[in-house]
Amino acid sequence: MKKFMILTFLFAIAVTTVTAGKASNNQDVVGNWKYEVPSAPVGYDKGTLAISEKEGKLVGEVKFADGYKIDLKDVAYGEGILKCGLYIDYQYISINTKIEGNKMTGTVNTPDGEMKISAEKEK
Repeated sequence: MKKFMILTFLFAIAVTTVTAGKASNNQDVVGNWKYEVPSAPVGYDKGTLAISEKEGKLVGEVKFADGYKIDLKDVAYGEGILKCGLYIDYQYISINTKIEGNKMTGTVNTPDGEMKISAEKEK
């Protein structure tokens, strides 16, 4: 019985440690990111990626320079990589970026081809 209690206690500590590590990991990406996609059409080329955590899941939206907002879909972050997507004019656009500190770089895949994206986290 004593061994069972010790194993249960160790398991509880391991689960807590993994959960705490995962939660703090998301904090690297949570916030507002000013982005630029120089080769995107005017109006879509600059704006803000707003990433937040809701009920333990990452959610977000893109705020374009004119104030228009679109919800992000399938927001996932792990090992320094942020992946998500959004629908613009009924077409799915996927975003794949790497985060290093307060900088984000990567690609945006559109029906017109791949474009480079860069962003900086607002303070």
